[in-house]
Amino acid sequence: MLNLSRGEYQGRVHSTVSTSGLLISLTDYNHEQTVPVLHTHENPHLSFGLTGRMAVGRKSHAGLNTSIEQFSYVRAGEEHHISLVTPIGKNINLELEPEFFNRYALKESDFEKISGTPGSSYIMLRLYKELHMQDNICDDSIAMLILNLLQLQSPTIKNASPRWTQVVHELLCDNWDREISLNQIASAADIHPVTVSKYFARYFGCSLGEYRRRLKIERALHLMNSTDKPLTEIAYLCAFFDQSHFIRAFKEATGFSPKQFVK
Repeated sequence: MLNLSRGEYQGRVHSTVSTSGLLISLTDYNHEQTVPVLHTHENPHLSFGLTGRMAVGRKSHAGLNTSIEQFSYVRAGEEHHISLVTPIGKNINLELEPEFFNRYALKESDFEKISGTPGSSYIMLRLYKELHMQDNICDDSIAMLILNLLQLQSPTIKNASPRWTQVVHELLCDNWDREISLNQIASAADIHPVTVSKYFARYFGCSLGEYRRRLKIERALHLMNSTDKPLTEIAYLCAFFDQSHFIRAFKEATGFSPKQFVK
């Protein structure tokens, strides 16, 4: 069994940032480095694919379960292997160290469902953007983004938010590609439209329009990583007006153009 220490991955780590119990590594992968050998990591980590596609095989009592994962969470000591589906790949690997868990009174299990949560890929792109800033507020911004990932699992953390926020959250995620009016949202949640307008930003951390754009951009990211569809078709499938609208929205949200993620 190959046991990888802090900051070690099967790919080539070419850039690292260490801050407040988080170790963030930009890692390049190729077929020579990603031989599917079972291995473990010293600390849990999140891995988000910027380019390329990666298959992850996880050992369980039933055997080895393998699936393509753009966004993965790997527990400390979890036996798994990785293999590239595409010729090359580039990931952000975010290692969660004991200092981070202690500082915010968190557990490893708090992160287990994050990779499948709507909006999580969008936040990982925001993290990638922060890494390029490298200013004196970068550390705090990164920590806040990771904590926001936890909040995405449910807007009603610790019952601090009213029940209608969960209804709205599920409605928007299930209908990310459809036009839904404020009145329809309010009707589904059984509240007045004024209540949605007044409190949406408080409980979701952004405006209704930005939240819906995040969901569409995340879907576009999935298509860019998993298909060879042109940007024009992706823009159409993700309910943007046209390619120009998609490119503009993508760049405003992430700081990068879609072409930087199409390989």
